[in-house]
Amino acid sequence: MLKAHQTLAALFTTLMMTAAAPAFADYDDYLYQKNQSQYISHEQAAQAAVAQVTGGQAGDVDFEYNPWRGAHFDVEVYGQNGKYDVVVDAKTGKVLSVRRDY
Repeated sequence: MLKAHQTLAALFTTLMMTAAAPAFADYDDYLYQKNQSQYISHEQAAQAAVAQVTGGQAGDVDFEYNPWRGAHFDVEVYGQNGKYDVVVDAKTGKVLSVRRDY
């Protein structure tokens, strides 16, 4: 009987997390707007990311915040050799990672 309750609890938790996922994105936008003076702009993040990819053009630029990485931008960059995912620190504009998206 206890195992059935644990399974039900795990299922409920998964469903709640899935339903709440869009709310996290909205919170990121709210956090950016509220603290905009502390962060670089979306345009500055795109410029920093494009500078890392030969022939790059920016696609989506998304502000995100999480406790492990802090505030950062995820930037899609389309270059001569394909699509890249570039992470840019939202406070400093420093490029944290560049990964080719296969």
